[in-house]
Amino acid sequence: MINKILVAVDRSESSKSIFNSAVSLAQTTNATLMLLHVMSKTEADYPLLPTYTYYPITEDNDYEAYQKQLIEYKQWGIDFLQNLTQEATTAGVDTEYTQLTGNPGRMICELASNWSADLIVVGSRGLKGLKEMFLGSVSNYVTHHAPCSVLIMRTPIDSSNSEDTASVDSTDTQQEVTTN
Repeated sequence: MINKILVAVDRSESSKSIFNSAVSLAQTTNATLMLLHVMSKTEADYPLLPTYTYYPITEDNDYEAYQKQLIEYKQWGIDFLQNLTQEATTAGVDTEYTQLTGNPGRMICELASNWSADLIVVGSRGLKGLKEMFLGSVSNYVTHHAPCSVLIMRTPIDSSNSEDTASVDSTDTQQEVTTN
């Protein structure tokens, strides 16, 4: 039985689709949602401390600008989670949220374990081969280290990028379910 669903969301375009699917699943199973945003240096728009050569040599105003950007980034995450929580609550789903900092895959698995999640819903960027090897795959890590079942929401295929996908409806979202 699915009573607790952990949903990992980020700044990607597919996050809203992942969230909507998780809300729908929670309504169907009468489950509680936990929304998670992991602040990570690999995420788009994560502020970077200005560095020169190999050492972080910064002037006071560089560091102050970095701190301001980091505070705004953190606040964006909280606002984003609060808006999604309100939306899920309005849909009749008991929802809470948290924002963590660190490696996304590890943070997702750690929270799933600590919160006793029954299911993790996570997106997939669709990385393959060398890109996956060098950039890493959060969904791959979660699949292999999660303490519970994992639902991977694949992003829609863009048919304009490949001749092989011309017959695929780009509005469909593929889903993969992995159980441990």
